[in-house]
Amino acid sequence: MSRRAARNRHVLIAALTGAGFTNYPSEWWHWSFGDRYWAVMQRESHAIYGPVEENMLDEGAR
Repeated sequence: MSRRAARNRHVLIAALTGAGFTNYPSEWWHWSFGDRYWAVMQRESHAIYGPVEENMLDEGAR
């Protein structure tokens, strides 16, 4: 990896971590916010977001 790429990755990590996102350690590009994994890693009592059921979608989103 080039120095520039490494520096950019560190900027991304700092920004996303600072905003409260949680990283999947084996995937530098995979970040989570508000789901079950995020809740566990942030020691939150529950996730903010849950699954979306098809009937929750409006006609414009299909």
